[in-house]
Amino acid sequence: MLARGTSMASFLENIPQAAIFMTFFGENLFRADMCNADVKLGDLLIHEGSAKHAQKFAAKVFNADKTYFVLNGTSAANKVVTNALLTRGDLVLFDRNNHKSNHHGALIQAGATPVYLEAARNPFGFIGGIDAHCFDETYLRDQIRDVMPESADALRPFRLAIIQLGTYDGTIYNARQVVDKIGHLCDYILFDSAWVGYEQFINMMADTSPLRLELNENDPGIFVTQSVHKQQAGFSQTSQIHKKDNHIRGQARFCPHKRLNNAFMLHASTSPFYPLFAALDINAKIHEGESGRRLWAECVALGIDARKAILARCKLLQPFIPLVVDGKPWQAYPTETIASNRRFFSFEPGAKWHGFEGYADDQYFVDPCKLLLTTPGIDADSGRYTEFGIPATILAHYLRENGIVPEKCDLNSILFLLTPAESEEKLARLVAMLAQFERHIEDDTPLADVLPTVFQKYPVRYRDYTLRELCQEMHNLYVSFDIKDLQKSDVPQRKPAACGDEPAGCQQRLYSRRCRTGAYQRGGRAYCCRGGIAIPAGRTVRGAGGDLGRRGAALFFGAGRGHQSVARFFAGIAGSV
Repeated sequence: MLARGTSMASFLENIPQAAIFMTFFGENLFRADMCNADVKLGDLLIHEGSAKHAQKFAAKVFNADKTYFVLNGTSAANKVVTNALLTRGDLVLFDRNNHKSNHHGALIQAGATPVYLEAARNPFGFIGGIDAHCFDETYLRDQIRDVMPESADALRPFRLAIIQLGTYDGTIYNARQVVDKIGHLCDYILFDSAWVGYEQFINMMADTSPLRLELNENDPGIFVTQSVHKQQAGFSQTSQIHKKDNHIRGQARFCPHKRLNNAFMLHASTSPFYPLFAALDINAKIHEGESGRRLWAECVALGIDARKAILARCKLLQPFIPLVVDGKPWQAYPTETIASNRRFFSFEPGAKWHGFEGYADDQYFVDPCKLLLTTPGIDADSGRYTEFGIPATILAHYLRENGIVPEKCDLNSILFLLTPAESEEKLARLVAMLAQFERHIEDDTPLADVLPTVFQKYPVRYRDYTLRELCQEMHNLYVSFDIKDLQKSDVPQRKPAACGDEPAGCQQRLYSRRCRTGAYQRGGRAYCCRGGIAIPAGRTVRGAGGDLGRRGAALFFGAGRGHQSVARFFAGIAGSV
C-alpha cells in the first residue's frame, strides 16, 4: 500500500534495530495503525461510516443524545466543549477543582469571565466538593455583580457551568442536586467526569449520574467528558464527550452539532491512531446492558471487602469511610448491604471522620471505586496534629519498593483506583503490605531495610535512621509550618484578579514577555500570569489572574518573611523523602 502510515510494519520488520520495538508491541499494533485515506474506516473528523456507527452505539450505552470519541485525552475533550460554548463576554461558573484544561479552554482560549466556586480541603489533604452556600442563587448573583454587574439580574446569566462530577480524591457530586440548584441559571452544565464515568452502571450511584437525569425544556443542556483510560477500558488518551441536550433543541441557547464539531476539529488530529478509536468502541460494548453493571458490582464488592480486611488487620492505616453507620461499625454490615446503599459512603454534614466543612445533606459521598486511606498524624475529631504521624509519601515509597504503585499520596492520605481489573489476590497483597508496613513502624526497623532505594540515594543523610524516626521528622516539619491549614489557602478564589485583568489577558503578559517570574505586581499584591502549580492530576492551585496576595508579592518580588518561610520549608522537604 502506498498511503501514509500503512507500511510501518513492513518498514520495521526489515530493520534489525527495530526488532525489539516491534516484538514488544506485536505486529498487529503496527498493522492497525492505518491511514485515514482508507475510506472503509470512515471519517473520524466528520463522523461518517464506521466512526459514526461506533459513536451512536456508545451514545446509546451511556444514555447520551450524541457521543464524540476524542483521541487526545479529556484535556482536549474539555477544550472542545468550552470552545464550542464560550466566547469573550460570557460568564462561566467555575469549580475551583477544575482541571487545567478547563482553565485553558474556558478562560484562556475562549476568554470567558469566571465566577469561582469555593471548594473544600480537609486536614488529611483530600480535595473535597464545592461548599453548599456557593449554590445559593442570591450568593451567585452577588458574585456576578463583582465581575459583570450588567449580567447580575439576567434570567440565565451563565452560558456554562463547569463542575467536577468526581474529584481526584473520590468526592462524588449528586448531579440531580446540582441541576436542581443552579440549572435554571445556566444554558449548559459541563460535568467533567474524567475520574468517573462508570457511576451509571453502579446501583447506589446511578441516580447521581448526569446522563441518567430526566430533563425538560427549562433545564440546562448537559455535556459530560470522560477519561476512558483512567478507570474504564481504554488506552491512554482515550476520552469521550457525551452530549445530552435534545430537550432544549430549537432554543437559542442550543449548541448544534456543526458548531460543536467545528471545535472538535480544532483540537483533533488529521492523523488519528485507530487503535485508540477501537478501544473506545470496545469500551462501549463492554458496558452494554447487564455486562457493565455486573463488572462494576463485582468491583464495588471487592473494594468493600478490601476495606474490611484493612480494618481487621491494620491499626494505623484506616479506610476513609464512616466508622459507624446507624450505631454499628461500618464493617459489621454485609457486603451486599453496603454495596446497595449510599449512606455507607455519605459525607454527613458535620461528621468528624471526614473533616470537610460546609456540606449539605446528600450533597457528596465517597466513590466506592476510590480506595482512600488515611495515615496517622491528624486527630479526626479535632482536626489538630497528633504527636506522632506518618506522612503518606513514606508509605507510598514503601509500597513502590515492593511493586505496588499507588495512584497518589497527599499529606496524610493515599489513593488507590479500583476497576474491574482488580482481583482478590491483588487486593489481598495490598492489605498484607499495609500490615507489614505497620509492623515496621512498631518494630522501629532501620530505614535501610525498609526503604533501600531512598537510603542508597542519600546514605549520609539517613545513616542510622529508622523508619519511625523519618516519619517523626517529616511529621514535625508539617506541624512546624501547619501545612494542613496552609494547603487550604489554595482554595478561595471567588473572582478574577482585583486589578481587572481577565485570565486571558494575564496569560498574554507571559507570552509578551511582560511577566518574567510567573506573576506580576500591582498595588502591593501579586497576580498569576499563568496557571499556578498544577497538583495531581492537573488541578490548578491558582489560575491565570489569580490573586496571590501580599505574601505572594513578598515571595515573588522580595526577600520578605514569606519568602524566607517558604525557602525554609522547601529546604526541609529537600532533606526528606
